[in-house]
Amino acid sequence: MPSILFINRVYPPAKGATGDMLQGMAEALALRGWEVTILTTAAAGEPKKSTRRGVRILRSGGALSRRHVLLRAASYVFMIPWLISRALLLPRTDFVVTMTDPPMLAVAGLALKYFKRNRVIHWAQDLYPEVAEELGVLPRGNAIPNLLRRLSTEALMRSDAVVAIGRCMASRLTARGISYAKISIIPNWAPAIQSLDRANNPFRARHELEGQFVVVYSGNMGLAHDFDTVLDAAEKLRGQRVVFLFIGDGPRRVEVEAAARLRGIDNIRFLPSQPADKLSESLSAADAHLVTMRPNLCGLVVPSKVYGVLAAGRPCLFVGPSDSEAARLIRETDSGFVVEPGQSAQLASEILDWASNPTLHAAACRKARIAGAACTAHNAAEAFDEMLRNLSSENP
Repeated sequence: MPSILFINRVYPPAKGATGDMLQGMAEALALRGWEVTILTTAAAGEPKKSTRRGVRILRSGGALSRRHVLLRAASYVFMIPWLISRALLLPRTDFVVTMTDPPMLAVAGLALKYFKRNRVIHWAQDLYPEVAEELGVLPRGNAIPNLLRRLSTEALMRSDAVVAIGRCMASRLTARGISYAKISIIPNWAPAIQSLDRANNPFRARHELEGQFVVVYSGNMGLAHDFDTVLDAAEKLRGQRVVFLFIGDGPRRVEVEAAARLRGIDNIRFLPSQPADKLSESLSAADAHLVTMRPNLCGLVVPSKVYGVLAAGRPCLFVGPSDSEAARLIRETDSGFVVEPGQSAQLASEILDWASNPTLHAAACRKARIAGAACTAHNAAEAFDEMLRNLSSENP
């Protein structure tokens, strides 16, 4: 039986988007006949060793401090050698797959490749240190990010394969000098979402949303997202029976709430993050969804929330760069609209067209459902499995 070891900081029930993706992939590969092991950090109430749905899970140490950015950085620094030392004690597997949580985990794969002669794959969910530079966490062009970039590039160039989650990310990788022949583009996917009818959705009834055209932003309100365009569009649509509903938390939520309140934009509402078992209700409560991304992050991150939007059968309004993977997907499937940041009048116009034309909106929802049906963990695992078996057929 072919074997594979995945290394990542989080794995469910520990919270984290990379952990959710990893669980879907690991369980799907186990069903395809792979012996799958996960090396991850401890989670409250979880045993150090367990097996779930055919996946062996090893947890230990590696606590991450979130009290201060410097403490968090230090936790990341010490976590990587701990994960390497732990992996070195495990039986050799055919493949080792590193992810990007913590950042720079690709260097762990390089170490394991050297000592254990594994084939090594890096599954890039984002690209460091560029993300940290663009968000202002690290000074651009400083000695530290330059060193991290050299280490990361060296690790990726020596990997047997690199998985990018979008075509825009593949372009960033080739710009770093990574051979395109080494890159496999395997997009992320949506969690298990059931598309519910809006007319019978308890979430809409509970929050008194009936009779309104509801535009939802669901998820983290973080540094990577554009909210100015959304606020301007909401202001233009006051009095049009259009409600903007922000569901979630994040470092910029207080800022966005304060801006809406200061400008008197009374058609914006805020709700906290919803539990996982209510996700189908909250996503399906929308008539349309917003996904946003700052242009300078194109290819460094790919907003995976677009897949959940489409799985819920709702059209997506993407406010971000037109050459990003999210924008390409929406245009290719005709499952929404792409609006460049700053084009608030266009965003308001697209929303109003749907709100005033139920036939047009119903067609957009139908196309979104079709697009969402193709973005599944099964399809991603099939592509991942094919990549692994092709590598296995090559000479070591």
